[in-house]
Amino acid sequence: MKNFEFQPFAKACIQLLAFAALGYALWRVKGVIVYAGISLYISVLGRPLFKILQFKTPLGKYVGKTGNAALTLLTIAAVLSGIVTWFFPLLIKEFSFLSTIEYDRLIASLEEEWNQLDAILASFGINSQAELEQINNSLQEFASVDAISDVLSGLIGSMGNVIIGLFSISFISFFLIREQELAHRFIDYITPKKHHAKIDKMVPGIKRVVTRYSFGILIQITLIFLLLSLGMSLIGVQGAVVLALTAAVFNLVPYVGPLIGASLGILLGIGQLYTTGLSDPATSVNLLQSLYLLFGLFAVVQLLDNIVFQPIIFSNSVGAHPLEIFLVISVAGTLLGVGGMIFAVPAYSILRIVINTIREGWEAS
Repeated sequence: MKNFEFQPFAKACIQLLAFAALGYALWRVKGVIVYAGISLYISVLGRPLFKILQFKTPLGKYVGKTGNAALTLLTIAAVLSGIVTWFFPLLIKEFSFLSTIEYDRLIASLEEEWNQLDAILASFGINSQAELEQINNSLQEFASVDAISDVLSGLIGSMGNVIIGLFSISFISFFLIREQELAHRFIDYITPKKHHAKIDKMVPGIKRVVTRYSFGILIQITLIFLLLSLGMSLIGVQGAVVLALTAAVFNLVPYVGPLIGASLGILLGIGQLYTTGLSDPATSVNLLQSLYLLFGLFAVVQLLDNIVFQPIIFSNSVGAHPLEIFLVISVAGTLLGVGGMIFAVPAYSILRIVINTIREGWEAS
């Protein structure tokens, strides 16, 4: 009797240890898994272009699958490279002028407006002078040449990992684009044949969800970019397009990204308005009023994103409750950092499809 009870217990322990070992192994190679996930994502997005090259163009008939896959990957790389080579020099230019700002003079120019705000803060028992000094020191430290040099040095130091990552992603993406059923065949290979019907049912749904979510995110970024660029242009910020695009891209990182994007947009926007007023006094503006306008602009756009844009995207592409999304993003951020937060929603939507398919099989049996 004891032997009969011990066998299921021992089997359960062995299964638990096996799952724990598998989880540990996957955690150790999480970098490779991330590369594979990004490559799979690229292959899904590049599939329409691959089909157009293969079946709709005369060149596609001569170069075959290998040539079409290479052309697809090169086209995606060219588009991304064009965006990067256009965007990053402009962004660096926006940051570079921060080190030229005389922050003591900037704060002195706001003295009249600050005195009005000081009276309000004093009524709440806030020592504005100490806070102002701290803000001044923080701004000077943030925008110093040494700080900018440290950031650039860190970026250069990580170039080796970036190059390895780009090569790995390109290599994996090429084969996934060329052999579109490669991932499907691999999953069939590692699963018993009795589950192949379930796999065949899941794969089209996963492709559909990933594609719809990707285009939904693209629409979300475009809407945020248009609203911010229009608003900042009306306020008078010269680099409105670059700052709006920066904030829209940061919005990809849930919860933290919008705060970073808004902080950068407001800081750089005010700095631009200030330097423009120094070079051309006729164009000078009320900086405190502009600060309120920029803050209000980012707040309104973020509210629209949270109340209108995101619910529509998630409901149409994922179909998950906002509480689910919040918990998934929080867990992913804790375990995998910023990258995990970015890919948490599509990964969770895929997991939902897998779980729903398995549950339907249990209910049918």
